[in-house]
Amino acid sequence: MGERIAFAIAAAGALGCAAGVVTLSNPFRAAVSLIGTLLSVAVLFLLAAAPFAAAIQVIVYAGAIVVLFLFVIAYLGERPPRIGPDPMGRWAFLMATGVGVLVALGLIGLLRSHLPGMRAAFAEAGDIGSPRAIGMAFVDTHSLVFEATSLVLLIAALGAVLLARRAVLGERGR
Repeated sequence: MGERIAFAIAAAGALGCAAGVVTLSNPFRAAVSLIGTLLSVAVLFLLAAAPFAAAIQVIVYAGAIVVLFLFVIAYLGERPPRIGPDPMGRWAFLMATGVGVLVALGLIGLLRSHLPGMRAAFAEAGDIGSPRAIGMAFVDTHSLVFEATSLVLLIAALGAVLLARRAVLGERGR
């Protein structure tokens, strides 16, 4: 019973902080909310008997990557708000509809799933959190997904640098 309560608290914390990442207008506060999300996910890893994955989550993501985000936020500095109409305003209905469809599909998938622990007791976890099991999953069963994720992260980092460069050049180097 205690595991389910801890899971519910960690899941609610992850979802609440993730909502803060998306909705907060201050980038520094959004990055701090991202730290809360990543720490909540680390607790979920601990509950899934994967302490190595939880440690990596805290060290790599909550530590190194968010510190990099905070460095970029501090480097770019405070920008004055743009005055005028929102360029994405005409797409607001389409975005809200898309989010609603994704939430509905996620709930349908969750309710129709037969995951252990959904309606019965938790199943015993095998060797899912050891460094050996994670390494074998990366090289053996999930290598394509791992490489695709690396490529997406590289493209996102390149896009962030180009967008920041365009913003700085638009302000004539400040």
